[in-house]
Amino acid sequence: METAAGGSRLDLMGLLDAIRPDWKNSDADVRIAAAKELDDPEILTKMIVKDAEWFVRHNAFARLRALKPDAQWYRKVAEHSGDEEIRRKVVKVMSDESDLEWVAKNDKYRYVRDAAEHRLDELRKNLYGEKAAVS
Repeated sequence: METAAGGSRLDLMGLLDAIRPDWKNSDADVRIAAAKELDDPEILTKMIVKDAEWFVRHNAFARLRALKPDAQWYRKVAEHSGDEEIRRKVVKVMSDESDLEWVAKNDKYRYVRDAAEHRLDELRKNLYGEKAAVS
């Protein structure tokens, strides 16, 4: 496909990919590789919430989890991700009681709400030596 300037759309994408960060690349494999190297929870959270590709979102979440970020990043994922499987995964690692209660009451999907309830129960019973954080 030709653009008004006579170049192809693919040339334009290549140019854009050359100047933008790898986590915004048009190639999902490049974005996955970038996610595995990132140390910035804000960028990883953006990838988890906004990326169109399932594999990119799940690799970004795996990296975020490995960083053991502050609770705010898990909260943002739980509130804004359109991927219910990501939301289910995030509640399994959340420890803030009020955030988990919000998910248990407000998530669109029953199995995500149930996962939040189960996680709350684990924390309240101190099943794994973890204590619930209260914000």
